[in-house]
Amino acid sequence: MHAPVLALFPGLLLLAGCASGMQGEWPTLAHRPGEIAVDGTALPKCPGCGVDMVAAPPLPPAAPLPLPADTDQRLAAATAVIADAEAKAPAQARRANAAIAAARADAGRQGDAEVERSRFETLFLPLAAEDRRLDVLADDIAGRDGADGVMARIAELRARLTALETARASLAD
Repeated sequence: MHAPVLALFPGLLLLAGCASGMQGEWPTLAHRPGEIAVDGTALPKCPGCGVDMVAAPPLPPAAPLPLPADTDQRLAAATAVIADAEAKAPAQARRANAAIAAARADAGRQGDAEVERSRFETLFLPLAAEDRRLDVLADDIAGRDGADGVMARIAELRARLTALETARASLAD
């Protein structure tokens, strides 16, 4: 019987402290400045407390960061891969279309047509990686000083990739 009473003893001490009216010292349930009284009247304001706090002035905007040092190298590498595919695609497309036409005339040439089609498709394999690298580059330069010029170059490279994809899709079936 004594154990439950002893367990309640710390709680009773806290409650007694809250009801003692110790004006602002812990523990107390007394109203603090800036709180609303039970009858709905506003209590005196507390400068620097809660909503009375003055907001700090906004920080000045930071100067944009410069472009990454390797931006030009990355653009040049993407341009080289795309230019290589652009240079090789027309001749390889002609060979593939000729092999496909020969296979239509002679069923025994189907293997040659598939080899040429595969060679043509192989030209486009690196382009998917370059497209992804352009995405990463665009993310890396976003919001940086000089990003607009680089984004224009990326858009031009993407247009070239789209033209190559159109050429890829035009191969005869």
